[in-house]
Amino acid sequence: MKSLLALATGAVLLSPGTSRADTLSRGSVSLEGRGFQPDDFDETEDYGVALTTQLEINTRPTRAIGLVVRGLARLDALDRNRNVGAVEDAYAAYGIGPLTLRVGAQVLTWTSTEAFHPADIMNSRNFDSDLESPEKLGEPMVELRLRLFNGYISAYYMPMRLPSRLPGNTSRLSPFGPNPAGLELGDSLWMERDGKTSESLFAHQGALHVAQTIGKADIGLHVVDHNDRAKPTFTLIGGEGVVRPTYHTVTQVGLTYTQVFGNLIAKLEGAQRWYREPDETDEMAEDVDAQEDHAQVAAGLEYGWTTDPGHSASVLVEGGYLILDDREYAKQLDVLQGDVLVAYRHGFNDSRGRELRIGLLADFERPSEYVASVRWTQSITDVWSIVAIVRSARLLGKDVQQGQMTLLRNF
Repeated sequence: MKSLLALATGAVLLSPGTSRADTLSRGSVSLEGRGFQPDDFDETEDYGVALTTQLEINTRPTRAIGLVVRGLARLDALDRNRNVGAVEDAYAAYGIGPLTLRVGAQVLTWTSTEAFHPADIMNSRNFDSDLESPEKLGEPMVELRLRLFNGYISAYYMPMRLPSRLPGNTSRLSPFGPNPAGLELGDSLWMERDGKTSESLFAHQGALHVAQTIGKADIGLHVVDHNDRAKPTFTLIGGEGVVRPTYHTVTQVGLTYTQVFGNLIAKLEGAQRWYREPDETDEMAEDVDAQEDHAQVAAGLEYGWTTDPGHSASVLVEGGYLILDDREYAKQLDVLQGDVLVAYRHGFNDSRGRELRIGLLADFERPSEYVASVRWTQSITDVWSIVAIVRSARLLGKDVQQGQMTLLRNF
């Protein structure tokens, strides 16, 4: 990890990057400091200082063949649980006429809304990253895409299943720590289609996605059959004090829809999920909590305008709801099971790219739970920029006050 980070960081600092007709490289290196209001537990890490490097290389050896590599490495000096080296994209593409074949790891984004993403389930996440939008991990897959009308249709085969990265017990974002029982987070457990448990990283998974632009509307439809990495249950292994994240096989059908009406943008997103039941004849499956079938929807409106000084401004209102009668169980499935986002974004449109964003995400079923945030972005020089974020949140009975400062160099 350290050698990877040092190599990537050295490349960023010592080289301006490569840009030719057939090859393009770009990336960034950032120094990120974050801190939480101290709690009463010595076990938790209230502060972190991390060096993060991101690198992307696009090359096209021939007109029909393309190669893409993109990834990140993070090294935290205070909180070792945040250390990560992750591949986001690493695939080869071959195109002939309207057909394109891609083989390798990809990050896919199927969403129309900003805060709620019921349709965006293809990739595992690093949940010890951005509180509102966790980093995605590359999913190994084979994609065959056909250009069709004003869009495309893609078929995916995913032979591997990579678990999400969950915060450790020392993290302030951990679902368990600190805990008096001393429970430890164990290895991932996978629920197969037949309801039996497995520890294998290999399985047959697939998806189909159709995207079209009709006038000023973007529409996406999909069906996915895979192990759901976004909503694991946690299986307690009796007598060992170990909790194993358990990822269930799910079939999901969903849609995304975005429509532009002048200065107003309307957004809609939804999904229906059907889970497999655990097999009671499987010894390990006896301890696994079954997932309930459910639907999840999100909708939003965004209105933008230009102010007299030439600044751009927009107001965003979104809501998300998980359709399930048992509301306590819905809360366990998704923290944002019934929430509303109100946000204001102001871009100064100046040479420094200054932008201010203020947002409040509130649970309308539990008014005491919320996430309030203020984000400021601006460039310092042509290559250096700064991002400052302050958050105040109460989620799952935990109060979290967080400040984060990132110094970013693009190359």
